[in-house]
Amino acid sequence: AQALSARGGEGHYCLPRTLSPMKVASLAFALAAGLLSRDCDASVVRFSQARGAKALAVEDANVTRHHFATQGLLEVAAGKPDYNEETYVTFLPVSVEVAFALAFVTLVGSVPFILIVLLGGGNMTRAHILESVCLIMWLGVALFMFTTVLQFNSSHWEGPRPLTIVEAVYLLAQILTTVGYGDITPAFPRGQVWVAANVILALCLYGSCIMEVTDRINQRLTAQAAELIAALERASHPDQSNEEAEAASMRVGKRLMDWNYSGAPVDMTPLIKSGTLFLFFCTVGVFFWHFFPGEGKTWLQAVYMSIITLSTVGFGFFNATTEGGKVFSAFWMMFGVATLAATIAAFCELMSKIKAKERRNVPGEKLKFFRLIKNYSHVSSEGSDKGMDSYDFLKFCLVMNDTITEEELTVIEGRFDHFGGAPDGAVAYQKVHDAEGPPSAFKEEFERRKSSK
Repeated sequence: AQALSARGGEGHYCLPRTLSPMKVASLAFALAAGLLSRDCDASVVRFSQARGAKALAVEDANVTRHHFATQGLLEVAAGKPDYNEETYVTFLPVSVEVAFALAFVTLVGSVPFILIVLLGGGNMTRAHILESVCLIMWLGVALFMFTTVLQFNSSHWEGPRPLTIVEAVYLLAQILTTVGYGDITPAFPRGQVWVAANVILALCLYGSCIMEVTDRINQRLTAQAAELIAALERASHPDQSNEEAEAASMRVGKRLMDWNYSGAPVDMTPLIKSGTLFLFFCTVGVFFWHFFPGEGKTWLQAVYMSIITLSTVGFGFFNATTEGGKVFSAFWMMFGVATLAATIAAFCELMSKIKAKERRNVPGEKLKFFRLIKNYSHVSSEGSDKGMDSYDFLKFCLVMNDTITEEELTVIEGRFDHFGGAPDGAVAYQKVHDAEGPPSAFKEEFERRKSSK
């Protein structure tokens, strides 16, 4: 207002309701500097945030491109819409793109709290707490550095400058998913070194937390599946109580070896599920990059970009060019890359099972079975079969299932013989305690705690 008064500027200037104070200030600066005439329709003058605080996109037939190019401040849009403009709505204090960016930050920052819920407060170790605190601190420091301290070059704007919150989230998603388009890079050597170290720290912290969360969720799903199977078994034997059914199952058990040479069919369900999810995210990406205003990739370009991005190759020839595309990329990359990782893991597991099935040496297993059952059975000189005692059967089971080798079993039996058992074959408790127990300091601590109870 002061700048306009200094020029004797009187009259009315129509401004869109969505203009932020920074945009209004930039517009006032342009008017005061004489870059726009007062009769210019200011409602079609729109601020382009992707080009810096002093850049304006102007649609006005009376303004020449040459005039604004020489000033270095304004760009004539010539009727073309500016898709780098953020979208404002009346019920949000920030733009829609910033709201989604903040939601992404909340999603990443909530991983430690999800881990706390899965583990339960009592099961959190000091390593868990330290890891969670470091992840949240890293997220806050990275956002602060990206948006206020470090300067970046990009094909999306001219000259080095800090990032907006939308661009910072877009870059964080590239770091965490290792996509690395390369369309936003640190402008100066110190910033480059800081970002490089930040990438290593981020992958270690976030990767560790994600693996922990995934493992805990998998354990819970496995436990729920086991409970469902047990419930079905109880339903099939309604005449037995739960305890009786479990006891009967423990007594009967199952055969040590599956002599069904054809084997059960390989389960492809995990691969089909994860592959379907991956194709879903690829399809979503293809439609978005083709139809979203301002992106406008061809169908083949959209397919290429979707697969290259979600595979974390990230050549960078095609990337997000709008603010909405950057926010979409952040969520799309995080979930899409996860589905591809699950697909690859399921495929590797499937191929491993197929190869193990094909490598199975059935004749060798038969020979091993007959050799072991002969070694661990007691046959008298007259040829009568005295069978196995419980210890012999235990050894037979462990060796037959490759739980322990015969050499390891020999070492254990030799150690037992070293103690010199009593006439009944038992070894004194004190001998085992003194020979195999922990160091004296641990023994004293154990005895102290035992006595205190």
